[in-house]
Amino acid sequence: MKSSEPRPIIKVKKDLIDYLYLYGSYFLTVSMWFFVFYHYQSLPDDIPVRYGMNGMPDGFGHKSTLFFVPVLVSLMVIFLNVLSLFPNKFNYLREITTENAEWQYKKALKLIRYLQFFIPVIFSYIVYKEVQGAVVKKSSLGFWFIPVLIFGIIIPTVVNVYQSLIKK
Repeated sequence: MKSSEPRPIIKVKKDLIDYLYLYGSYFLTVSMWFFVFYHYQSLPDDIPVRYGMNGMPDGFGHKSTLFFVPVLVSLMVIFLNVLSLFPNKFNYLREITTENAEWQYKKALKLIRYLQFFIPVIFSYIVYKEVQGAVVKKSSLGFWFIPVLIFGIIIPTVVNVYQSLIKK
């Protein structure tokens, strides 16, 4: 919704969950880098790099492609961290006023920080399974991976949207 008045700029205080998501995302991202560097030399030249809907590897590539995942995750974590500095610039389903700004910003930031944590969790698991698949030669992401991925993103987003719509 477009309003003629600028949105209030409010510094939203972080609670314990925000800090857990934030520092958890940093920890997982750095751990992923260490994991890749630690295992890189012992990996065969070809490793699983793509998985089908059944969770089984259906594409292989050079082990150097393993570095793409930590790079991508690092960029996403940095982007989401920078994005969280500007909640007044987000798109909202309700008009933002001085009365509802803090609550709406807090809900939006909670979702951003959750995603900032969830992304390294998922990609850390993928990197782990790629390394395991390269070493053991038999690995899959598991049948539950796709449902967890979908529901881990959709359910928190739908809950957040619903809550922001019912709060005036």
